[in-house]
This record gives sequence, structure tokens and C-alpha cells, in this order.
Amino acid sequence: MEIKVNNTFFTGKFLLYLPSVDSTNNYAKNYIAKSSPIDGTVILADEQFAGRGQSGNIWLSEAGKNLTFSIIYQTSFLLATEQFYLNMAVSLGISAALASILQPDSDLSVKIKWPNDIYVLNKKIAGILIENTISGIHLKHSVIGIGLNVNQELFQDGIKATSLQNVKKQNQDRNTVLNKLLESVEKYFLLLKERKFERLKSEYIEYLFRYNIVSAYKKDEIVFSGKIIGIDVIGNLQMETENGLLQFGFKEISFVI
Repeated sequence: MEIKVNNTFFTGKFLLYLPSVDSTNNYAKNYIAKSSPIDGTVILADEQFAGRGQSGNIWLSEAGKNLTFSIIYQTSFLLATEQFYLNMAVSLGISAALASILQPDSDLSVKIKWPNDIYVLNKKIAGILIENTISGIHLKHSVIGIGLNVNQELFQDGIKATSLQNVKKQNQDRNTVLNKLLESVEKYFLLLKERKFERLKSEYIEYLFRYNIVSAYKKDEIVFSGKIIGIDVIGNLQMETENGLLQFGFKEISFVI
């Protein structure tokens, strides 16, 4: 893969390319432990043989077909209690980049399935894993792992996933897509540094999958109906249900799709 990042201020200006690695997040964390990484360093791999998603889930990606990479950002400007805003910024950066790639196909709307899976046509197209280093009450470094299905056409049975190739019906240049992603993520990261929290929250809610739509969810094996109406400051999902307004933390509920 020919790699050239030319449309960002600092994200990806220092880029480490690895043909194969267990996990770009693991590599990035080891890199931080052994050195003082340049802000915006990107670790890019053609193949992850032990890629990870949220809560230990496995991220399966066909070698050479997709984008699997991690960004190292210095995030000491954020309190540990503000870390969900980083999640919002990254989710929005990826969503906005994909929305621009998919235009003018207006029916291919991009959505964020809380907290940070990216969906197109009710199928997962990208995932995010953010791992933060905390120093006192502030963050120190954040490793942002991103997996985007680009040219993969077939997925394991039982996995509701898609790719840019599948929805656009044509092969995509991975370097072009990478540049769009890095430019967009950096844009929202800079908004985060400017503490534009209300803007980030407002845009994040606009992108939320099933926002303001009565849908089915599951908690403790019990299916119930609810309507997502927002999120609180630490990222808990706020939902209207027949039992009133309820809040759910990560992994407390699942979406019935």
C-alpha cells in the first residue's frame, strides 16, 4: 500500500507502516511506553491477527482489503471525567468522512450506534477502540484504534457488517480513504481541544442510530421498547421507556437489530 498523508496539520505526519501486527493499539501502547511519541503519530497495518474491539471483542478484517490503524494523541488537556467527548469527536470524524465519501447517495446515511460503532444501512462499517492513559485527574495519552471495512466483500455468517466496496459498488483507493479519515478526525479533535463540547454533543446526537425512534432493546435477557433521547456528560444513554426516563451505561443494554 502506497501511503501519503498530505492534508492534515499533524495527524499522520509521522506514520509507522506494519505489514502485519497483533493489534495496532497494542503496538501503539508499547511505543508510548518506550518513547515520547509525536502527537498525531499513526500506526497502520495491512493485517491485524489479534485486532480488538470494545470489551475484548475481536475485530475481524481481511488482510490488505481494509484500514486498520491507531492514532496516538496527547490529551492532557482533558479531565478524565471528560473522556467521552474524545469518543464523540472521533466518532464524528469518521462519520463525517464516510458521509462525504458516500455522497451523493443520500439513502446511504451514516449513523453512530452508541457508543461508537459506525453503521451504514443498518450494518457495521467501522469500529473504534479508545484506550486512555490517565495521570492524576487528567488524561495523558490516548490511543485511538480504528477499523474501517473498505474493500472486503464477504463477512462471516451472523455478522451484520458491510464495507465501502459493498455500498458504493466499486473498489476504493485505501490511501484516499485514509487521508479523508485522518483529516476529518483531526478536525474534530481540534474542536475538542477548543473545548467545543456542546457542538460535539449536538452533532453526536444528530448522528445517533435510532435517535428519537421507538425501538427494541434487551437488558438482562428482557426485551423492552424505548426511545433514545440523548446522552449525559459521561456518555450514558438516556432513553424514554414505559417505566419513565432511564439511563444505561456501556454494555448494560443491547440493540435488538
